[in-house]
Amino acid sequence: MNQARRRKKVGLLLWCAMVILIGVTVVHAATEIDSTSTIADSEKKTATEKSKATAPNFTVMEYQIEGNSVLPVMAIEQAVYPHLGEGKTIDDVEGARKSLEQTYQKAGYSTVFVDIPEQDVVNGVVRLRVIEGRVSRLSVTGSRYYSLGRIRAQVPALAAGSVPYLPAVQQQVNAVNNVSADRQITPVFRAGRTPGTVDVELKVKDQPPWHASLEVNNRYSGNTSRTRASGQLRYDNLWQRGHSLSLQYQTAPQKTDEVSVASVSYLLRADNDDDLTALYAVRSRSDVAAVGDISVIGSGDIYGLRRIIPLPPGKQYFHSLSLGIDLKDFRENVVLQGADSVETPIRYLSFSIAYNASLPGETASNQFSASLNFSLRGLADRKIDCLGQEVDQFECKRFNAHSNYFYLKGDYQRTQRLAQGMSWIAKIGGQLADQPLISNEQFSAGGADSVRGYLESERLGDNGLQASLEWRSPSLGGENTAGVQELLLLIFTDAAYLRVNHPLPEQQARFNLMSAGSGVRFTAWKNWQGELDWARAFKDGAVTKSGMDRLHFKLEYGF
Repeated sequence: MNQARRRKKVGLLLWCAMVILIGVTVVHAATEIDSTSTIADSEKKTATEKSKATAPNFTVMEYQIEGNSVLPVMAIEQAVYPHLGEGKTIDDVEGARKSLEQTYQKAGYSTVFVDIPEQDVVNGVVRLRVIEGRVSRLSVTGSRYYSLGRIRAQVPALAAGSVPYLPAVQQQVNAVNNVSADRQITPVFRAGRTPGTVDVELKVKDQPPWHASLEVNNRYSGNTSRTRASGQLRYDNLWQRGHSLSLQYQTAPQKTDEVSVASVSYLLRADNDDDLTALYAVRSRSDVAAVGDISVIGSGDIYGLRRIIPLPPGKQYFHSLSLGIDLKDFRENVVLQGADSVETPIRYLSFSIAYNASLPGETASNQFSASLNFSLRGLADRKIDCLGQEVDQFECKRFNAHSNYFYLKGDYQRTQRLAQGMSWIAKIGGQLADQPLISNEQFSAGGADSVRGYLESERLGDNGLQASLEWRSPSLGGENTAGVQELLLLIFTDAAYLRVNHPLPEQQARFNLMSAGSGVRFTAWKNWQGELDWARAFKDGAVTKSGMDRLHFKLEYGF
């Protein structure tokens, strides 16, 4: 029994000794492994440093660029020049490659890459290979109403075989998109099937280019019925060239014989530039059209031509020049305070040169226009029978008026965006003439687009100045307002000053109009737009008296 206990005790001691021995062995092994790892890392670092220190040095006298067709030699030399000289390594060559590739990227060639071909440096010449990423295929997808071939032709910077130059691509795509709001194009770049090439897809999102609108408003003049109705039909892609044809008609629904105005216009776009040419004709037939205290009965035709020439833009500055000529032919009878009517037909050519500019911005946008309007003696000279005497047509139309008239017009508008979606809109415009003008060329004031609270064109003058200041609320419309996309409240004040050159005895020479009020603008169900303004007049007009209130409204449906 004792012997068995002794054996058991000896076995237990041996097992404990074995466990301790194994533990010591494991710890020793781990220490050796850690020591070995540290030594290995140190040796590896030392080897790397030795390898770097022993990297072959060579002299680079010239970088020979293969495959370049777009960058000028000077730009290439400036990119690689810092990496020339003695004692160069492969890292210096890599630096030259990166510098050259970045030069291509900054120049607008984002599909161009540069690599270092396998080579031996002989006589200090290092070769760099340029892969220009030419367009292998250009496709147009998604277009339903516009010619695919014409879209391709309008973006020559993406033609097959070309190296895409992004500034030109951006300019041409923007030009295509600006032709019509019915079509938007987005370029998508993908790697081509052949290495070193790209495929480009022009994704088109378009809608039908035909449009129509109907409008009802109360923009009436004195001694006429209170409502006006107009309609328009327009097609914006004639001949697949972006030409536009528009037909318009306006009348007075309550008394259609008072107003009947029909017009047609045709807009042509040049194929090789951004110039626009507009042709238009207007025929007006009216039994009563008030001009101040004078009633004009008759009709008139206008045939016009405009040439719009976009000028080179600035960073955010866009401007254009417009040249115009109009043939105006009016056949009117003038009745003064119930007297017998006097026929005052007039036919003449008028010319205009206009400059238009816009400067958009994040917090404010500005618009400016100035025009020179004139007629030339000899082109407008014409004798007519006026109260039994043969006189010049301008003299018959107005005392001391001449065919060689000249006046300047200008307008400026600034929209200042405020916090929380509010904004201020300030407008000022005017006309300056040095002689009496016939009524067709005079400056008019009063009405929904001029001094609210007064009738349309309630005052006329040879010289005029008008201004408006308007505060607008943030949009109160949105997805949760029962189909109302936009709803704006506004508060405004309008004013105008007019002066008549060489007034007749007892004729008023100066006029002042002033008003203030509030209004609302809305867009609903995508196709409906409306305006409603209430204004109070503070000065007497030809019809409106100081203290009178007036509502102006407009309701339009269009698609």
